[in-house]
Amino acid sequence: MSYPRECWYVAATIDEVGDDFLARRILGTPVVLYRLADGSIAALEDRCAHRPYPLSAGSRDGDCIICGYHGCTYDPDGTCVRVPSQDKPPLGARVRAFPVHVSGPFVWLWMGTPGSARLRPPAATPELASEGDWSSTGERRRVGAGFLLLHEHYLDLTNVFEMHAEMVPPGIEALPPPEEVEISEVSVSYARELPQAPLAPWESAVSGLDSAETFSRRETGTFVTPGLHRQTYTIGGADGPLLELVRLHGFTPETERTTHVFLQLAWRGTAVAADAGPRLAEVFHLMADRDSAVLETVQRCLDEDEAPRRYVNVKADRAAIRARRIVQSMIREEQGL
Repeated sequence: MSYPRECWYVAATIDEVGDDFLARRILGTPVVLYRLADGSIAALEDRCAHRPYPLSAGSRDGDCIICGYHGCTYDPDGTCVRVPSQDKPPLGARVRAFPVHVSGPFVWLWMGTPGSARLRPPAATPELASEGDWSSTGERRRVGAGFLLLHEHYLDLTNVFEMHAEMVPPGIEALPPPEEVEISEVSVSYARELPQAPLAPWESAVSGLDSAETFSRRETGTFVTPGLHRQTYTIGGADGPLLELVRLHGFTPETERTTHVFLQLAWRGTAVAADAGPRLAEVFHLMADRDSAVLETVQRCLDEDEAPRRYVNVKADRAAIRARRIVQSMIREEQGL
């Protein structure tokens, strides 16, 4: 197993889940999500308890799911309440129901030990709350790479000079080393200050600031949980922040080699262009396209290696290495090792 299960993961965005069934593989498990009459969301294992047939290929009877094979019917708790060919369902016939937590645009799913979900609430994402002065936009994609490769990629932004040169402010030829690196048993974060520099074209477009002036920047990155990565980017002026940008990635393993990515961008500030939303969405969509292509190539190379190969680490890998150790420690703990 290459991912921990005792963790909340994003299964969908709120606008994806409606009256129709949404089928998705999460942590190698088929899951079906759908909205109940009261507006809440149910999530069941997407397999009939009678025969291996997806419940998502069936139909609804109110809040219940009717299997499209033999008609076995399940309530939102996963209990089989009807078998057409007999008077009562077999004792104990049920499918697993997964705890669901909705926060902002994210639909979180708990697939760990039953009953433990309430002891570990999902990570907070205050920038995505409906109230407050933040605006946000997002997208979802599937990347053909293991989720740890994605975490490591976004914990080392030194690749920006090779992969996203147009994002770098003019005159900055190298990222300064992180000034702050905080490591705990469950999270890793870093922060760095960039020197004063003029605006890159994308910064000027989303802020409306004068591209001839120079500004400071502060950048941070955090491995929050195995299911969430958070980055911030702040353009500062003489009197404080002018534009704050937060990029949240929900990384959810589909399998050991594929990952659902739920990207949300949030922004606020005194310097925000009227069309900042679509401009940011376009810029970071193109970035994600390039990132995905590189990560899928890395995964393919790993799969093609005939024998495990040791790759060297550099100083910029410090946060990524620690995040990998945290994940490995969580997996060992779950396995009782």
